[in-house]
Amino acid sequence: MSRFNANGKWEVHRDRPKEPRYIRTVLWRWTQWAGRDKEEHEGFKDIFRDCYPRDFVDPPAVELTYMERDGERLVVSPELLNDSRSADRNRHTINLLLELFGECETVARDLTRLSPPAIRKVNWHMLPSGRHPWERLRDHLDEALKRRSEDTRRVIMDRQETIRSYGPTDIFIGAGGFDDYLAYVFPARKLVILESVRKDNALYVFGRDWQRVSQLSKAEVLSNRFHLARIVHSDGWKGRLARLMARPAAA
Repeated sequence: MSRFNANGKWEVHRDRPKEPRYIRTVLWRWTQWAGRDKEEHEGFKDIFRDCYPRDFVDPPAVELTYMERDGERLVVSPELLNDSRSADRNRHTINLLLELFGECETVARDLTRLSPPAIRKVNWHMLPSGRHPWERLRDHLDEALKRRSEDTRRVIMDRQETIRSYGPTDIFIGAGGFDDYLAYVFPARKLVILESVRKDNALYVFGRDWQRVSQLSKAEVLSNRFHLARIVHSDGWKGRLARLMARPAAA
């Protein structure tokens, strides 16, 4: 990081064809015969090699400042901006401090320490509430299925649309151990349906302990049989789902 910060670096493009590149100039000596006599010569010769193309990345040139404050000796970076456009520079600055000093701390503009919020680990990201989250859901599915065949995409999308037809109030996108699942919440039925974006996975149904279960790993959920039902996507699965959704809500 410190070398890049001061001198910049080359970004090599190994996905492109190689091209001749000047490497260095050397002093070249050779002997030339003229009959029985020989003559010693020397000159400069440029050396070229076939190399992958590359572009130079300018050095970030982040300058650190030494200061003393309330009996503390500090090395301070320039102010970091908490926005997406500044992410690369922020990451570089933090890594630079970690390389040089082994630790760093983010503080407010007046150098007071920041108190991080409490972290609650969950395995789901909730889509926006409302009647029409399908556009956001379709964007997620398009990204998740972009490497699949057209036939597989149609199978997966048909499953999602079948579950969505029952009118879930909320939809969650899986993360962590559930990164290949979507969760559809049906409060009136006191059910949550997990449907995979992988062709061979089954559908899982959970009950009112959804909030607790959602903090566990997929392995913990399945090994402890916290799910109420499991529906394999074999012939007739839509009928089995329809009968499940037609049952009265549990007390």
